[in-house]
Amino acid sequence: MQSLNITLPDTLANALNSYIKDQENLLPANDIVEDAIIEFLSQRGYLPPKKPIKFIPATKGSGFLDTSVNHDQILAEEIYLQSLPPNTP
Repeated sequence: MQSLNITLPDTLANALNSYIKDQENLLPANDIVEDAIIEFLSQRGYLPPKKPIKFIPATKGSGFLDTSVNHDQILAEEIYLQSLPPNTP
């Protein structure tokens, strides 16, 4: 295992310290940073994901046969018909 010393900006260090204090199980900062780096590199394809992704098919489909091609149009129609709430902050 290699050792790496890094300097964090104050805002990032303060956020990390706040996160550590809020956790019920106290983990060392190096474990949290290691997990964050693993997640970051996994999402970008440099490391395999920790867990294989398992897709569970829906028990009931949407009724559309062309969702993979016309997803934007279908979503817009569903929002327009008030089937889905609009994305508002």
